[in-house]
Amino acid sequence: MKPLKAIFDWLEDRFGFGQTFKALLAGKVEKHGAWLKTTGMACLVLVLVECITGPVLAIYYSPTPATAYSDILAIESNWVGQFIRGLHHWSSAALIVLSLLTVIRLFFTADYRKRRDAVWILSILFFNFVLFFQLTGHLLPWDTNAVSTADVEAGFAGNLWVVGPLIKKFLLGGAHTGAVTLSRWYGFHVALLPLISLILVAFPLYRNRMSSKRAEEEITPEPLDGAISDVREDYYPFHMAKEMLVTVLVFSAVIVLAFMKHAPLELQATAQNMQGYNALAEWYVLPLHGLTLIPPFNQAVFEPIATFIGPGALITLLFFIPFIDRNKATRLAKRPAAAICGIGTLALLGGLYGWVYVKERPEATKQADRIALLKGEKLPDVNAQLVATGKKVYESTGCGGCHVIHGTGGKGGPDLSKTGLEHPEREWQLEHLRKPVSKTPGSTMPAYDYVKPDELKALTEYMVSLVK
Repeated sequence: MKPLKAIFDWLEDRFGFGQTFKALLAGKVEKHGAWLKTTGMACLVLVLVECITGPVLAIYYSPTPATAYSDILAIESNWVGQFIRGLHHWSSAALIVLSLLTVIRLFFTADYRKRRDAVWILSILFFNFVLFFQLTGHLLPWDTNAVSTADVEAGFAGNLWVVGPLIKKFLLGGAHTGAVTLSRWYGFHVALLPLISLILVAFPLYRNRMSSKRAEEEITPEPLDGAISDVREDYYPFHMAKEMLVTVLVFSAVIVLAFMKHAPLELQATAQNMQGYNALAEWYVLPLHGLTLIPPFNQAVFEPIATFIGPGALITLLFFIPFIDRNKATRLAKRPAAAICGIGTLALLGGLYGWVYVKERPEATKQADRIALLKGEKLPDVNAQLVATGKKVYESTGCGGCHVIHGTGGKGGPDLSKTGLEHPEREWQLEHLRKPVSKTPGSTMPAYDYVKPDELKALTEYMVSLVK
């Protein structure tokens, strides 16, 4: 033990680690609402998880369109790779939720006054950088969803008045999502954002704990109205235990998700797979996407108001709240303007989120089923007897004279070997058989409205069954 003590003594003498740790553990925290003040430590741990799992994944990844997808498949080929990638993915998702909750808590408790204004601004910046972290990382698998989503996001930027085209060109490195885009976003994701995020989450925690007296003042900038201001508890061990418990619970949830629900991966972003693909908005931008569906923001000329001007104005207002708010009360009941604005904003965002989720859920389910079929993860849910009957109808009506299925048939019409993947909806297939031009304008295929209804139903089932 003497050699070990000598090493610690040497480190303490040269760097003063012991005094630093004492300062970090000093101070008191007001008991009222103490559990709400535990998200910072969880965010720090999750950022560290990102900074550890990211480089591990980067060892097996090359940021080029030719290799990116195959690299992800290689990572996913064993349970260790699946777990590490899942840990990286779900930690990022948890960071979005926790950073947003931190900003909400600081706003509703007026915990942005005095020297806490810097912590407030850094918390808002951290939330925005976490979103940017998620957006840049979303492209790296180079699957259909990643590339299509990047095109949509850059398109929003491109519609911004005057400077939009320049921003879009900077983001994509050209007119469209390509190799330069992947390389550029990879650079942001692995070189710039981790360091910035680590600083933004660690600095407020460090500053709050560096001195006992300063920490006590900053964590409790204003005593609660009508409350006893000295009802506090020591940061160590009491409040620190709360922080550690919340951190363990959050991290445990991330681990469970990493094991139970793998990080999403769709089809490789090839020209064939991208045809007809329609990217749906990711969960963390649903409210913003919802605004673009409401007139007049669904028009390109007004779209920037919903995607940039409005959110930018809100973030700017939040930045300046510590310098605008002159109400010294801390209880929300005595801050009616803050209560109305805060609750109203959350209600609006929640309403938009729920509306878009319900609106696009059927399409999202349909698209997920299609991807699962294409990846061979599931088979189409069809009636085998109807499929057999439908195949006979297909042969008896001479469909094979124009169409080829699995190498057999004519060349006059489209290959139907995977028509069930391209159009898995029975309604679409049925209407296409009855009146082809209604689904494929300009089609020369004859209408099959003369076929008996039960045979037409069977033929439709056969078309839906063709997936490989």
